[in-house]
Amino acid sequence: MTENRHSKREYSYSVFGTQGGGLVREVGGRYIFVEKPDCPGLNVGDEMPNEWGTIPANDRARREVDAYVENYFGPSHFGF
Repeated sequence: MTENRHSKREYSYSVFGTQGGGLVREVGGRYIFVEKPDCPGLNVGDEMPNEWGTIPANDRARREVDAYVENYFGPSHFGF
C-alpha cells in the first residue's frame, strides 16, 4: 500500500484530498468519498461536489497526476 499524509489509513489506489476535507477516489469518472469530508450532509460513499478541487494525497495519486501532466504538456524541464 502507499503512504498517505492526510490520513492514518493507507490505500492501494489513488486518493485525493478535497477542498472540503475528506479523501476521494475516482470511480467511473466521478470522485467518491473514502473518508468523510468536513461538510455536513456528505459522507463516505457520496460523490464529491463538482465545484470542489482536489490534490493528490498519496504517492500513487501523485504519479498519476505527474503522468497526466507529462502526457499533456511533455516532459518537465525542471527535473521534477
